[in-house]
Amino acid sequence: MNNRFSKQWQSLLQSVVVIVAVALYGSLAFAQPTTLRLTEPASGTTLRAGTSVDLVWDTTGTFRSRFRFDWATSRDAATWTSIVANRLDSLPTANRGRFNGGFRVPSISTESLFIRMTLLNADGTPSAVQTINGPMTIVRPLPTAVDSVLTGRVARGQRLTLRSGRVYALDGYFYVDSLATLNIEPGTMIVGDTVGQNSAICVNRGGVIFANGTPTRPIVMTSSAPPGQRSAGDWGGLLICGRARTNQPGGTATLEGGIANTLTGDGIFGGTDDNDSSGVVRYVRIEFAGIAAAPNQELNSLTMGGVGRRTRIEYVQCSYGNDDAFEWFGGTVDGRYLVATATLDDDFDGDNGWSGRVQFGFAQRYRLRADVSTSQAFEMDNDAGGSFNQPLTRAIFSNMTAVGPVQNNAWTTGRGDNQFNAFFGAAAQLRRNNRTSIVNSVFVGWRRGFEILGVGSQGAASRDSILVRNNSWYGVQSVALQLDGTTPGIPATWLETSAFSNVLSPASVEPAQLGNPFIENSNAIDPRPRTIAPYLANATSFTRPQGSDVAIDDAFFQRVPYRGAFGAAEGTNNIVNRWDLPWAEYDPQSYEYRSGAATQRVVSVRDRNVLEYDRLSVTAFPIPARDVVTVRYNLPKADNVSIRIYDMLGNVVFTPAVNLPQAEGVFEFQLNVQSLAPGAYIVRVESSLGSTAQKLNVIR
Repeated sequence: MNNRFSKQWQSLLQSVVVIVAVALYGSLAFAQPTTLRLTEPASGTTLRAGTSVDLVWDTTGTFRSRFRFDWATSRDAATWTSIVANRLDSLPTANRGRFNGGFRVPSISTESLFIRMTLLNADGTPSAVQTINGPMTIVRPLPTAVDSVLTGRVARGQRLTLRSGRVYALDGYFYVDSLATLNIEPGTMIVGDTVGQNSAICVNRGGVIFANGTPTRPIVMTSSAPPGQRSAGDWGGLLICGRARTNQPGGTATLEGGIANTLTGDGIFGGTDDNDSSGVVRYVRIEFAGIAAAPNQELNSLTMGGVGRRTRIEYVQCSYGNDDAFEWFGGTVDGRYLVATATLDDDFDGDNGWSGRVQFGFAQRYRLRADVSTSQAFEMDNDAGGSFNQPLTRAIFSNMTAVGPVQNNAWTTGRGDNQFNAFFGAAAQLRRNNRTSIVNSVFVGWRRGFEILGVGSQGAASRDSILVRNNSWYGVQSVALQLDGTTPGIPATWLETSAFSNVLSPASVEPAQLGNPFIENSNAIDPRPRTIAPYLANATSFTRPQGSDVAIDDAFFQRVPYRGAFGAAEGTNNIVNRWDLPWAEYDPQSYEYRSGAATQRVVSVRDRNVLEYDRLSVTAFPIPARDVVTVRYNLPKADNVSIRIYDMLGNVVFTPAVNLPQAEGVFEFQLNVQSLAPGAYIVRVESSLGSTAQKLNVIR
């Protein structure tokens, strides 16, 4: 009895000791001197107006405390502007904190920016404990000279026409109301508001945009900054709201980024009309878009919410987007000939029940540009929760070429030479119960080949409700197919199923045999497959597998014989239609936009080698040539074409084509000149329109 009593007291005494020790430890922990140190942005930093930067801090004696952050243009300012009014220390156990993208740099120009961090009392009032960083510099580019300013909206029943050759500037958000029309003539330029000010074009439900450019006079929507000073996120981009179905509760939703207003109907999308038309967006470039109106509230380059299938989206390039290039929230709209260049997050992003079809698309990633959310070429969800809300996201992509950041599998993550951003993910990520299919496509240089995540999507793949067939991968640094392992549903070798006719060549990008796909900020980019590219001979398929509900046999899809975005090799030298030329621009940073100027480059970057797009013309590069020369020519209308290469005595040394039927467009082929003797030669292109020639020098 006494022994049991003694043990009880001993146990109780041990508990008391533990409690006292914890209390003493806690009191000692809180007895530390209170210090605050704002580590980012640091004093002396130069910031760019309109960009979002991280707030990073390091503290002692502030366990589970809250802070506020403010900015001013003087250390002793009487009035400070709030950045974050009440922020919890996000890593309290380490006494460190970070708020990614927490500070949107104001649209001012100053060399005396100060940021103040203040510890809050328990009642939320500011304490006397604070730290101030500064001075810092804010650089704001001077805006481009413009002809007119667009402000407010095109009101119901009105029609506004923007004229060719003129430069228009946005003043904030510009809306096109229901039953209103915005008509944009070919060759028109639209620039965003002063860098740092929120601006975008938003076509509301029932409104119509007719942005119908041409190959030689594309419509350009871009930054207001001058050449060399442009940056992703300089403005908001183009947003189109339609009346097609979404799987949002109630059938409608609002666009993010602060653009929506339920009282005026601005930025609201969705409805019941899957055949709705919001107009035409054709031969249009959207550059440097994607403002971060708030943390994690970036706009995309081209945002489509509930857009119907009678809307026409073709020949659109999104460059240097600060979030996604193309994003679909529900709707049924289709797309053809889409280009995504230097996107930060995802190139093609769909959710909320989008069921459109896309054929012929090209995405090029820049190796150091990726988003902390992880960047893919394709990211597809049914919705954020992975629900079974109807309609399901069931888009179909065919004939896409996605060039990733990994030029060599030996590369590592980092920001130096032969490195790439660690936030890159897979070529495609299908997750959250979506039903997206990707067929007849080519993926080159990615960390991971493909991801199918979640029981819903993996189950759909096992039932052929998701098709990933007739695709080719070249250069995959880690796994070809990543599954999340929760409820696998499909094996890790699923992509290699014989009936799927996929090709996995993970060791190197070289077998892809693309012309010049990795070069950045240059119109010398060449995404065409060379003559010996293996997937030109690999089978494609537009036949629906038995039992599948994926309509790859739909009449929308052109039955082309090649995988990827480019192909259609013709003649003896694999002459390829460059559908991205001349309207696309792969070096928008250096392009000078001004009133009356052309919206596509007239003179090739190949050192005064001129290609004229209003007539039959030819160019060749490089000149002089040693091994292989690229010949590019423009055919202004459909015709039969003959191409011959002559020496200076008039002898024919090559005949790439004789009376070859071709559609209107820009065509290229590569010519191996290693067998030719050094000297001068003539490349001649002939059709019923006449003939054109280019001198070519071969050296050794």
